[in-house]
Amino acid sequence: MKRYVSIAISTAVLAFAGCAGMNETPKSTMSRRIEDVRAIKQLAADWRSAWLAGDAESLLSLYGDEPVLMPQDRPAVTGKDAIRSLYQSVLGEFDIKSEGTLMEVEASGDWGYFWSAYTLTATPKTGGTPIKSAGKSVFIVKREPGRGWKIARLMDNSDGTPADQDVR
Repeated sequence: MKRYVSIAISTAVLAFAGCAGMNETPKSTMSRRIEDVRAIKQLAADWRSAWLAGDAESLLSLYGDEPVLMPQDRPAVTGKDAIRSLYQSVLGEFDIKSEGTLMEVEASGDWGYFWSAYTLTATPKTGGTPIKSAGKSVFIVKREPGRGWKIARLMDNSDGTPADQDVR
């Protein structure tokens, strides 16, 4: 009988020992997720600041090593050099003013995303009629060792031509 009690106690100890970390894992996972979401929200804020400042290099610093930009009605733009060229062209030609709302942020492991809705006015620097746009963007982000969260993919599309904009 003593042997069976010993086995039962050993089994119970092992079972409880296996569960010991279970209360800590969800909390530490939850804490990590909260920190990740906070960091991704900061990335979104940094993106907005760099965009409004018209700073192509600051925008590029927010991208990972092998980014892909997927603008509406254009082919995908792959790599930082190609994205740099596009941003320098757009930001060199237009002054950008916009309002945006961060709609959702999520993180899981080393991947996350955020999406936002925006209204934008791009005024030609040489004069001319401003271009108005409203739309939404999805950013897929990745944690890069030693570099924090970076943009891996960005897809943007508009909601169509605003009603107050002449399209003739």
